[in-house]
Amino acid sequence: MSIEAQDISKTFGGFRALDHVSLYVPPGELVALLGPSGSGKTTFLRIIAGLEVPDPGSGPIRFHDENVASTQVGQRRVGFVFQHYALFRHMTVQENVAFGLKVKPRNARPEKEAIADKVRQLLQLVQLEGLANRYPSQLSGGQRQRVALARALAVEPKILLLDEPFGALDAKVRQELRRWLRRLHDEIHLTSVFVTHDQEEAVEVADRLVIMNEGRIEQVGTPEEVFHRPATEFVMNFLGDVNIFHGHVESGKAHFGSLVFDYPEYPEPTPKRVRVFIRPHDLKINVEQDDMPSIRACVSRVNTAGPMVKLELLSETNDRIHVEISHESFQREPVREGTQVYLWPRDIRIFIDSSQVG
Repeated sequence: MSIEAQDISKTFGGFRALDHVSLYVPPGELVALLGPSGSGKTTFLRIIAGLEVPDPGSGPIRFHDENVASTQVGQRRVGFVFQHYALFRHMTVQENVAFGLKVKPRNARPEKEAIADKVRQLLQLVQLEGLANRYPSQLSGGQRQRVALARALAVEPKILLLDEPFGALDAKVRQELRRWLRRLHDEIHLTSVFVTHDQEEAVEVADRLVIMNEGRIEQVGTPEEVFHRPATEFVMNFLGDVNIFHGHVESGKAHFGSLVFDYPEYPEPTPKRVRVFIRPHDLKINVEQDDMPSIRACVSRVNTAGPMVKLELLSETNDRIHVEISHESFQREPVREGTQVYLWPRDIRIFIDSSQVG
């Protein structure tokens, strides 16, 4: 089941939460809406579900070829999983999962035996078959969220929508559950959209990322495309740590500090100011200067905890620079606080500030 939303806008009073947003989700894909607080991702998800109504003049919302923009939420056949579980505390696990089936109209309601069989299958799917008679208060946070997911799947939804599904959980449980969700999706292939502000979560779980900012979509692509080929300065800055340098471009060259790079995208001789983005792992560090132009800096902090050694440096122009190197590289050429080093970028991203002409 595909999802297509065209030209969707939403305002709350004087605040524009969504500004002419369009998105297509192919059948069977798991898509993450990723962005900072206030970017519009939850509002967009709720409009897809039918829990919010878009502004007049917005375009259609299609599930496959059916326009559901005017269809009530109960008729859209959407499974919705909230951040805070929303389980019925007075019901057991199996009763919570069966609830959506039991409240169907009599002519559409399965027989008791069919409901019980469906619940057993779903609890097995979410790996909770031994906890059917427990109450939510007797479960861990991760188990409660899996019950909420089983309940959403019980009514056989056309699509599955998840709003910050792991946001209320601690880091370790969150990591375990997102890996489990990815495996589950690979098994059932239900078209799914989930909201998150956790970049690592989105990259690990989703087939595609939809990066949102101030009510607009900045970029749509696979995690690899979005991370390695960001379309905008916002995407580059939002996804992962970056070092930002100021420079200029002219005549097909980019200049910052003592470094010069080819930049054929701007062949004009009139210089324009730019911001140069370099990720910490894309900076090569040398203790001795070679023939290559480089950025000279002094190490101010060394952190060897974790999978990478993280260095904080201060450049000659008093810029704070962050560098990440492998433990193997650090052991071959260890540096300490106060060590003078030379940096060379392996990869850079340049964004022109078109409002400034030098």
